[in-house]
Amino acid sequence: MIFRIKNKHVAGFKLWLEKLGYTKKDLADGGATFKGKGTKLDYVLVAKDLTGNRNCQVLYEEYQVHLVSPLDVNLGKVA
Repeated sequence: MIFRIKNKHVAGFKLWLEKLGYTKKDLADGGATFKGKGTKLDYVLVAKDLTGNRNCQVLYEEYQVHLVSPLDVNLGKVA
């Protein structure tokens, strides 16, 4: 199965990465890279087609849990 960021989450996910301490660099093709020092992962790629590298997938799954109210967290149903 191909990992893909939902359209409605793109802007929020990118902003969340910046708030976590990642430095954003926009790519010419419309994608973006995020680099961090002292962050959980060193390099995150968000491609133009809303796919990404493994680090992007890991952090996007964490972002989706972040969106869920703490009272409603059921990790089996997130995503």
